[in-house]
This record gives sequence, C-alpha cells and structure tokens, in this order.
Amino acid sequence: MTAPRLIIIDWGTTSFRAWLMDGVTGAILEHIPSGVGMRELSGSSFRDYCAERLAPWRSTAPLAPIYMVGMVGAASGWTEAPQPPLPVDAAALAASIIAAPGLDNAWILAGVRVDTRAPDRVDVMRGEETQIIGALSLTERTNAVVCLPGTHSKWARVSGGVIEDFTTCMTGELHKALMTHTILGLGCQPAVSGPAHPGPTFAQGLAESDGEGSLLSLVFSARARRLYRDLAADGVSDFLSGLLIGTELLDVRSRGFIAPAPEVLLVGEAVLSLRYAMAFEARGIVPVPVSPAAATQRGVLELGRLRGADK
Repeated sequence: MTAPRLIIIDWGTTSFRAWLMDGVTGAILEHIPSGVGMRELSGSSFRDYCAERLAPWRSTAPLAPIYMVGMVGAASGWTEAPQPPLPVDAAALAASIIAAPGLDNAWILAGVRVDTRAPDRVDVMRGEETQIIGALSLTERTNAVVCLPGTHSKWARVSGGVIEDFTTCMTGELHKALMTHTILGLGCQPAVSGPAHPGPTFAQGLAESDGEGSLLSLVFSARARRLYRDLAADGVSDFLSGLLIGTELLDVRSRGFIAPAPEVLLVGEAVLSLRYAMAFEARGIVPVPVSPAAATQRGVLELGRLRGADK
C-alpha cells in the first residue's frame, strides 16, 4: 500500500519547503527549499499555490500523494486539522490525517494537544509531533525525552512509542522580544549572534540562570552587567540566550521531563542545537542530535505508510 512516490510539504506561517520522496526507500528525489508562507496567502490561494509549485512532480498518473505538516493545518491555514488529546501514538496520528479540500490526493497531518482538568493544563503542538515520530524511528527508540528547540521550544516524553506529555517554552520568541523591544537590547544586535559557536557570555548567562531570583529579575542583570561589569554590547544577545535556555532546562526538569532518561533527543537546526547541547552538557544531560528535516521526512513516511495500511 506504499506509494511509489510521495510529496512532503513542511508549510508554516512564513516558510514553505517540499520534498519529492521515494515512498519505498525514503530517498529524496527532488527538493523545493523555499516558497511562500501562509501569511501571504488566504482561502483558495493555498490550493492554487500548492498545485502550481508541485505541478512538475504531478504531471503523470498516478498522482503522487501530498502530505502536509505544520501550521498549514491551523485555523489560519488551508483547513483546520484535528489536534487529538494525549496520549497518542503513530497509529492514532495516522488515523487523524484529513483531506486538503480542492486538491486531489492531498492530505494534512494532525497536531496534538495536552488537555487535562486535574490538574488544569492545556497546550498545543502542530508539526513537532510528526518530527517526534520521525526522530524515534531514526534513532530506533520507543522510549525517549525529546527536545525541539525553536521560537516555541517543545519538550515531549514518549513511552512505548506513545507521546504521553509535552510542554512549550517561548524561549526563542522571548529572546527576540527582549532584544528588540526592551532596554536590554538598546545598541545591540536584535537576535542570537550568527557565529556557529556562541561567545563566552553564553556560558555566563547559563551560569546566571542557576542564581537566586526569578527570570523577571535575572534578565535585568544584562542591563546592570553592561553598565557596571564587563558585559559588552555585542555579548548581550548570547548572555540572554544562555540565561533563557538555562531557565528552560530548570523549568522542564522541575516538570519531570528530563529525569526519566540521561539522554535527550535534540531535534533542531545546527546553530541553535549547539547552544542547547552546551547547556545539556553543563547539566549532565547527553544530547542525541537529530536533523529536523530528516525527522519530518521520516515521520511523514511512517504516518503515510500507516494510513495506507488502513485503506
């Protein structure tokens, strides 16, 4: 029931990437590295844009199935895909895949949510659950703690192939906001510095996160240290990055996400993953790096095969 060829799209608010895959071997046949994000489209434009970009890959019969993952399935996207509550496994996610209206053999993958009343918790995820399934497959694991760093970092706990819990930390977005819209970033670079290896102020911020006080008071130390210590303007971004990532690790450890395993699957882009790996190692956690693109591709292949097996 596996399609000889299939198309995978990772479609977000500001980004579009697509891969033509061999459905049997999982090999990448062709790649569209970038395109128009959902923010620039609306209504039937999703269908039209998708059909236009993928036309060369669907010029012969049978039509290669399209599997889309990410915010394309949000209420603001093409059409809203379900977000079933945890716990879920790959089979449940495959069963929740829905058709994309207006385009033949095109499908949108479901997200997941935390939704409990005792205690009262709610959280949402759309796209990362597919990467989690893929990361488990790539590393041949059924039990793992998974960290997916980014604008909204996700931490998930998986047992027996079942995603049992996850939490979200707005680490990346908070860093950008502090650097762009507060006194801390005046005269500084607005985002995490570009070099592959962070400067020494990253380790300084990481150590600061272990200090007394809440994050609200700790972040202001970037201003005070710049005035009366040796924190230079070009080191503020790295300092805040270390402080926020260190605080994130303290938070998720207190919630029990790190304790079950000494290793954490780290599914993130190289530059950001390096920062998390440094923070992990400083706290005795072993990072197991996984390419996010590879995790997305493998996850979609796994879910597509499961969906096909049910037909």
